[in-house]
Amino acid sequence: MSISPHNTIINPVSAVSETYVRSATEVSQLEAATAMGLLIRLDRDLRQARAQFNQDWFRRLMRIRKNAVSRLRRRWYKVEPPPVLALGHLRRRYRANL
Repeated sequence: MSISPHNTIINPVSAVSETYVRSATEVSQLEAATAMGLLIRLDRDLRQARAQFNQDWFRRLMRIRKNAVSRLRRRWYKVEPPPVLALGHLRRRYRANL
């Protein structure tokens, strides 16, 4: 009788104990960090759009940036313990004429 890899039995208790379960604080910190990374990339793209005088790209990025800022604020205040640094002023003036 041959044993194929498709017939292996996995013990669910050992599988759960081997996986790493993140705590709620780690998850909230990770979410805040990804939201901050998204905002940083959007700001970099905004500078590029402005340098290329691409008004359409600039408008689309400004629309997306508003949602990214609110996401970052929401996730920043969920972090426990609260971060030592304040989030600061994230407003960016919208100038239609580049």
